[in-house]
Amino acid sequence: MNNLTASQTDYLKAIYLISLKGEVKVTKIADYLNYSKPSVVRALKNLRDLKLIIYETQGLIKMTSKGEKYAKDIIRRDNVLRQFMIDILGVDRAQAKIDSENMKHAISCYTITKLEKYIKNILNIEEEEINEDNCVYDCNSEICASCGRFIKN
Repeated sequence: MNNLTASQTDYLKAIYLISLKGEVKVTKIADYLNYSKPSVVRALKNLRDLKLIIYETQGLIKMTSKGEKYAKDIIRRDNVLRQFMIDILGVDRAQAKIDSENMKHAISCYTITKLEKYIKNILNIEEEEINEDNCVYDCNSEICASCGRFIKN
C-alpha cells in the first residue's frame, strides 16, 4: 500500500464506502469528496491503470479484489489511529478525524498492527457496547468504518 499517494487512498476509501450503500458513479464520488467531476475522472483512470478498480467512461465503478483489500486497509488504519487518539489520548473527535486522515498515509503496516493490538488489549470493548444500527461493520476488518470501534469475534 505504500506505493499509493494520499489522494489515491482517499479515492479508494470513498469508492469503498459509497459501494456499501449502492452503486458508485463519478457524480457520487465527486459529491462525497467535494471534488470536480474532471478531477474524479482523472483519478479513476489512474486507479484503473493500477488495477484497483474497474471503470468504463460513463459507467459504474467497481473495485477489484486488490482495490477492496487496499480500501479496507486504509479504513483500518484511519480507524485504529482515530480510536487511539479518542479513547486513549483523549483527543476530541473532530481533531482526531483530521489527524488520523493525515497520519494513516505515513504509518507502516507493522506499526499500525502493533497499535491495533495495544488498543484491543487496553480497551477490551465488548460487542454489547456497539450500536450496530449505526455501524458499517465489515466481517473482514473487525472495525466499524463509521465509528471506529473494534468488534470482537
